[in-house]
Amino acid sequence: MKLVSKKNLSFGSSPDNHDGLQLKITFDEDTKTAYGDYTCPIKFQGNPDNIHPGIIATILDEIMIKINEAMNFETMTGELTIRYLQPAMTNEPLHLRGWFVKKNKRVIENRAEIENEIGKIVARGKGKYMEAGE
Repeated sequence: MKLVSKKNLSFGSSPDNHDGLQLKITFDEDTKTAYGDYTCPIKFQGNPDNIHPGIIATILDEIMIKINEAMNFETMTGELTIRYLQPAMTNEPLHLRGWFVKKNKRVIENRAEIENEIGKIVARGKGKYMEAGE
């Protein structure tokens, strides 16, 4: 039986998923932070001109997952807490950043923020990720 490798079609960051967000997130090893820029297309709006809250949650989760991947933690999302501070607008540049907080046994905790073009934080996220394995 021949094993076929599966394509990564992650909704958040895969360049192969043309329906997804296609986020480009960079990790800084020294500071254990992830960052990137993103302009959300109108197809992901909730209220007119606002990014859908579920998309905001996905962006925050994806930032924190990229931190885990860069630190060689194989994880799955266990808990997300999102605080929406103000509307995030479609077709406007957003600045994304996240950072590693701590690891306790098999639980990794991270934080992330999304900032708009004028420097206001539009949403914050806290995530707990369960390490896969035994």
